[in-house]
Amino acid sequence: MKLSPRPLRVVLVAASSALTALTVMAFPGPAHAEAGRGPEVRQADAASTPCGFFRYKVRESEFAAYNHCGETTVRVHVDVRGGGSGNDYHLCVSPGPTQLPGAGPNYLNAYYIGGAGCRSGDRTGHTPH
Repeated sequence: MKLSPRPLRVVLVAASSALTALTVMAFPGPAHAEAGRGPEVRQADAASTPCGFFRYKVRESEFAAYNHCGETTVRVHVDVRGGGSGNDYHLCVSPGPTQLPGAGPNYLNAYYIGGAGCRSGDRTGHTPH
């Protein structure tokens, strides 16, 4: 039986829509930090969340997060919009998704820079790497 390209396209669109909906449901809103810790993590099904920096929406609000797919804590460089590198910082993240504080549009990117074994939630100012 030969399938036409049209049904395959419909299946791919439906799968993409389901993944987007799952990501939005997995991150229902902003997380709040506990005293003495960095940004709190909202756990989600790691298989449904992309590795690295990503954005997601809840209603009209946009958020940004970093999903670390490894098994240890690592340090990431967080690239903040405006102010050059003076606003950027380094953040230690645990495996899984970590929501970045504040509004998603404030962030340009976040990327791995090493530092395996750092203390989760530790935040330092930007240093050359």
